[in-house]
Amino acid sequence: MVCFSKKAAPFIRERRWHSRQQISEHGDGSLTLHMEVPGLAEVKRWVLGYGSDAVVEGLEELVAMVREEVKGLISQWG
Repeated sequence: MVCFSKKAAPFIRERRWHSRQQISEHGDGSLTLHMEVPGLAEVKRWVLGYGSDAVVEGLEELVAMVREEVKGLISQWG
């Protein structure tokens, strides 16, 4: 699942990302998107596009992929 900030939530709400997606709305305007996908590479790129307005939770493999990408960015830009 991916949690999106109040700032990013309208962009997630405006379209259907997956045929079996589920969105959980939160009182602060943020939301959590749940969906099952066959591969994670595309999801990783998509999540990274939202920067700090998206947080991966509950799927350690995807968390690790995002973390490694961020480490690589830091080493290039830091």
